[in-house]
Amino acid sequence: MKAKAEYQDVPQLELRLLKSEEDKERLWTSECDILSPCAYGAVLNEESIPKINSKIVCGAANNQLQDPHAHGELLLDRKIVYVPDFVANRMGIVNCANESYGRVGSLDEVKDPAILRHLDPEWESGVYRTVRRVLDLSKAEGIASNKAADRLADECLSQPHPIWARRSQEIIDSLVRDRWHEMTSA
Repeated sequence: MKAKAEYQDVPQLELRLLKSEEDKERLWTSECDILSPCAYGAVLNEESIPKINSKIVCGAANNQLQDPHAHGELLLDRKIVYVPDFVANRMGIVNCANESYGRVGSLDEVKDPAILRHLDPEWESGVYRTVRRVLDLSKAEGIASNKAADRLADECLSQPHPIWARRSQEIIDSLVRDRWHEMTSA
Protein backbone atom coordinates (compact mmCIF):
# COMPACT_ATOMS: atom_id res chain seq x y z
CA MET A 1 0.00 0.00 0.00
CA LYS A 2 1.45 3.34 -1.03
CA ALA A 3 0.31 6.69 0.21
CA LYS A 4 0.67 10.03 -1.48
CA ALA A 5 0.51 13.30 0.37
CA GLU A 6 -0.27 16.53 -1.35
CA TYR A 7 -0.37 20.08 -0.14
CA GLN A 8 -2.95 22.43 -1.56
CA ASP A 9 -3.58 26.05 -0.83
CA VAL A 10 -7.20 26.00 0.30
CA PRO A 11 -8.62 29.54 0.41
CA GLN A 12 -11.03 28.89 3.28
CA LEU A 13 -8.28 27.62 5.58
CA GLU A 14 -6.49 30.08 7.78
CA LEU A 15 -3.28 29.70 9.65
CA ARG A 16 -3.55 31.61 12.89
CA LEU A 17 -1.24 31.98 15.82
CA LEU A 18 -2.64 30.62 19.04
CA LYS A 19 -3.01 33.93 20.84
CA SER A 20 -5.49 33.07 23.54
CA GLU A 21 -6.67 30.23 25.70
CA GLU A 22 -9.78 30.07 23.50
CA ASP A 23 -7.59 29.47 20.43
CA LYS A 24 -5.71 26.73 22.26
CA GLU A 25 -8.96 25.11 23.33
CA ARG A 26 -10.17 25.10 19.72
CA LEU A 27 -6.97 23.30 18.70
CA TRP A 28 -7.92 20.26 20.77
CA THR A 29 -11.66 20.25 20.12
CA SER A 30 -11.66 20.90 16.36
CA GLU A 31 -12.72 17.88 14.36
CA CYS A 32 -9.91 16.70 12.10
CA ASP A 33 -8.38 13.50 10.78
CA ILE A 34 -4.86 14.18 12.02
CA LEU A 35 -3.85 16.44 14.88
CA SER A 36 -0.21 17.43 14.51
CA PRO A 37 1.09 19.21 17.59
CA CYS A 38 4.52 20.61 16.81
CA ALA A 39 7.13 22.71 18.59
CA TYR A 40 5.80 22.35 22.14
CA GLY A 41 6.51 19.47 24.50
CA ALA A 42 4.22 17.94 27.14
CA VAL A 43 1.06 19.07 25.31
CA LEU A 44 -0.59 15.66 25.43
CA ASN A 45 -1.79 15.32 28.99
CA GLU A 46 -4.80 14.60 31.21
CA GLU A 47 -6.38 17.92 30.23
CA SER A 48 -5.83 17.89 26.45
CA ILE A 49 -6.26 14.20 25.56
CA PRO A 50 -9.94 13.94 26.60
CA LYS A 51 -10.70 16.94 24.35
CA ILE A 52 -9.00 15.59 21.22
CA ASN A 53 -11.45 15.23 18.36
CA SER A 54 -9.22 13.49 15.83
CA LYS A 55 -8.46 9.91 14.85
CA ILE A 56 -4.69 10.30 14.70
CA VAL A 57 -2.09 12.32 16.58
CA CYS A 58 1.18 12.65 14.70
CA GLY A 59 3.41 15.65 15.25
CA ALA A 60 7.05 16.57 15.43
CA ALA A 61 7.30 18.24 18.83
CA ASN A 62 9.73 16.66 21.24
CA ASN A 63 8.30 14.80 24.22
CA GLN A 64 4.67 15.40 23.37
CA LEU A 65 3.44 13.13 26.16
CA GLN A 66 3.67 14.90 29.49
CA ASP A 67 3.75 11.50 31.24
CA PRO A 68 4.70 8.81 28.70
CA HIS A 69 3.20 5.95 30.70
CA ALA A 70 -0.12 7.51 31.70
CA HIS A 71 -0.77 9.59 28.61
CA GLY A 72 0.22 6.92 26.09
CA GLU A 73 -2.31 4.66 27.80
CA LEU A 74 -4.94 7.41 27.75
CA LEU A 75 -4.56 7.79 23.98
CA LEU A 76 -4.81 4.00 23.60
CA ASP A 77 -7.95 3.90 25.76
CA ARG A 78 -9.52 6.61 23.59
CA LYS A 79 -8.61 4.60 20.47
CA ILE A 80 -6.60 7.51 19.08
CA VAL A 81 -3.74 6.36 16.86
CA TYR A 82 -0.58 7.98 18.20
CA VAL A 83 2.64 8.10 16.18
CA PRO A 84 5.34 8.90 18.75
CA ASP A 85 7.26 12.09 18.13
CA PHE A 86 10.66 10.47 17.68
CA VAL A 87 9.20 8.20 15.00
CA ALA A 88 7.37 11.05 13.22
CA ASN A 89 10.38 13.35 13.52
CA ARG A 90 12.82 10.70 12.38
CA MET A 91 13.92 12.49 9.22
CA GLY A 92 15.25 15.37 11.32
CA ILE A 93 17.55 12.90 13.05
CA VAL A 94 18.52 11.26 9.76
CA ASN A 95 19.31 14.63 8.22
CA CYS A 96 21.48 15.67 11.17
CA ALA A 97 23.31 12.34 11.17
CA ASN A 98 24.07 12.67 7.45
CA GLU A 99 25.23 16.30 7.58
CA SER A 100 28.76 15.26 8.55
CA TYR A 101 29.02 13.15 5.37
CA GLY A 102 27.87 15.88 3.00
CA ARG A 103 24.81 16.12 0.81
CA VAL A 104 24.12 14.95 -2.73
CA GLY A 105 22.14 17.53 -4.71
CA SER A 106 20.84 20.95 -3.74
CA LEU A 107 18.98 21.85 -0.57
CA ASP A 108 15.93 22.77 -2.65
CA GLU A 109 15.33 19.29 -4.00
CA VAL A 110 16.03 16.02 -2.24
CA LYS A 111 17.99 13.78 -4.60
CA ASP A 112 20.34 12.18 -2.11
CA PRO A 113 19.82 8.40 -2.19
CA ALA A 114 20.90 8.19 1.47
CA ILE A 115 17.92 10.39 2.37
CA LEU A 116 15.45 9.15 -0.25
CA ARG A 117 15.68 5.53 0.87
CA HIS A 118 14.15 6.52 4.21
CA LEU A 119 11.09 7.78 2.33
CA ASP A 120 10.73 4.61 0.24
CA PRO A 121 7.72 2.63 1.55
CA GLU A 122 9.38 -0.60 0.40
CA TRP A 123 12.59 -0.17 2.45
CA GLU A 124 12.42 -2.22 5.64
CA SER A 125 13.97 0.57 7.73
CA GLY A 126 12.10 3.42 6.03
CA VAL A 127 9.68 5.76 7.75
CA TYR A 128 6.54 4.01 6.46
CA ARG A 129 7.58 0.53 7.55
CA THR A 130 8.86 1.78 10.89
CA VAL A 131 5.53 3.45 11.65
CA ARG A 132 3.72 0.27 10.55
CA ARG A 133 5.87 -1.88 12.87
CA VAL A 134 5.15 0.44 15.80
CA LEU A 135 1.41 0.48 15.19
CA ASP A 136 1.23 -3.25 14.45
CA LEU A 137 3.08 -4.12 17.67
CA SER A 138 0.84 -1.75 19.62
CA LYS A 139 -2.27 -3.41 18.22
CA ALA A 140 -1.04 -7.00 18.52
CA GLU A 141 -0.03 -6.64 22.15
CA GLY A 142 -2.62 -4.09 23.23
CA ILE A 143 0.08 -1.69 24.39
CA ALA A 144 0.40 2.04 23.88
CA SER A 145 2.22 2.95 20.67
CA ASN A 146 4.87 4.92 22.58
CA LYS A 147 5.74 1.72 24.49
CA ALA A 148 5.87 -0.21 21.22
CA ALA A 149 8.17 2.43 19.70
CA ASP A 150 10.43 2.37 22.77
CA ARG A 151 10.70 -1.41 22.57
CA LEU A 152 11.57 -1.36 18.88
CA ALA A 153 14.12 1.41 19.47
CA ASP A 154 15.73 -0.65 22.26
CA GLU A 155 15.95 -3.62 19.89
CA CYS A 156 17.64 -1.44 17.25
CA LEU A 157 20.11 -0.11 19.81
CA SER A 158 21.16 -3.65 20.68
CA GLN A 159 22.26 -4.26 17.08
CA PRO A 160 25.80 -3.39 15.97
CA HIS A 161 26.01 -0.27 13.83
CA PRO A 162 26.33 -1.38 10.18
CA ILE A 163 29.43 0.78 9.59
CA TRP A 164 30.87 1.40 13.06
CA ALA A 165 30.09 -1.96 14.67
CA ARG A 166 32.85 -1.73 17.28
CA ARG A 167 33.36 2.04 17.38
CA SER A 168 32.22 2.55 20.99
CA GLN A 169 34.54 -0.17 22.25
CA GLU A 170 37.42 1.23 20.20
CA ILE A 171 36.91 4.66 21.79
CA ILE A 172 36.81 3.20 25.29
CA ASP A 173 39.93 1.10 24.64
CA SER A 174 41.73 4.18 23.32
CA LEU A 175 40.84 6.22 26.39
CA VAL A 176 42.04 3.49 28.75
CA ARG A 177 45.23 2.91 26.73
CA ASP A 178 46.00 6.65 26.77
CA ARG A 179 45.30 6.69 30.52
CA TRP A 180 42.66 9.38 30.01
CA HIS A 181 41.37 8.83 33.54
CA GLU A 182 44.72 10.01 34.95
CA MET A 183 44.89 13.23 32.96
CA THR A 184 44.27 16.48 34.75
CA SER A 185 42.77 19.56 33.22
CA ALA A 186 44.85 22.73 33.23
